[in-house]
Amino acid sequence: MRIFRIVGAVFLFISLSISSACHKDEDLGRGIDLAFRQTLEIPAGIGVFDVHHFYLYNIPTRYADALSQASISPDEVLRVITTKGNLAGLFGDANLDFVDRVSLRVFKDDPTNYLEIAYRDPAPVDPGNTMGLIPSLSDSKQFFKEERVNFDLVFWLRKTTQESTPLQLDLNLRVGY
Repeated sequence: MRIFRIVGAVFLFISLSISSACHKDEDLGRGIDLAFRQTLEIPAGIGVFDVHHFYLYNIPTRYADALSQASISPDEVLRVITTKGNLAGLFGDANLDFVDRVSLRVFKDDPTNYLEIAYRDPAPVDPGNTMGLIPSLSDSKQFFKEERVNFDLVFWLRKTTQESTPLQLDLNLRVGY
């Protein structure tokens, strides 16, 4: 009988640990969300021997507006953390199976001075039309407190692209205070 209690307690502990680890955005405390949606196109004919950078420039952060609407002072903000990221083909017939790895980076002026905010390494072998990105734990407040940011979406490919693929990047960040 005692062994069943011990096994039950261990099972409960493991279940609670896994459950709390899977809800990363709930661990950030109080906060507001910033959502971004950007489109880009992966051209046909790019190959596996190069790293491909797709720069998205001058994206409004709406950081100051979001803080103002929530009556939060910029001094109260502790961090800005990515909570979700997703790449999806704009059309249902797109297939992202050519992607081997992805890195989403944010930067101000110099693309070599960046912070990785989401990634997928390795990408699923057969992702279909949608590929989730894994949020990094990096605090990106220094970038998103500005009026505008730039993104660098970096791809490593597992095969040459056969056709142009329009993509949509969806990104959610949590401004914790």
